[in-house]
Amino acid sequence: MNKKLFSISVNGKSKKWTFLFHEDYKYLKEWREDGLEIDEIINVIPVWVVESGLTRPWIFFQDLFNFKFLKR
Repeated sequence: MNKKLFSISVNGKSKKWTFLFHEDYKYLKEWREDGLEIDEIINVIPVWVVESGLTRPWIFFQDLFNFKFLKR
């Protein structure tokens, strides 16, 4: 069982709330068919990286560290 990081979005009366959780794929189809908005999280970037303008280098080194260049 390989659990992935997902987010689920819930619409309140005045705001939209998003929660992160780890789960495998076995329930996703059923949850989506029931109307839940669920997205797989591929990349997590800290706020300080975005505010510093270092998003592109962060993603480059993250891909390099995760060997994504070999998977393309």
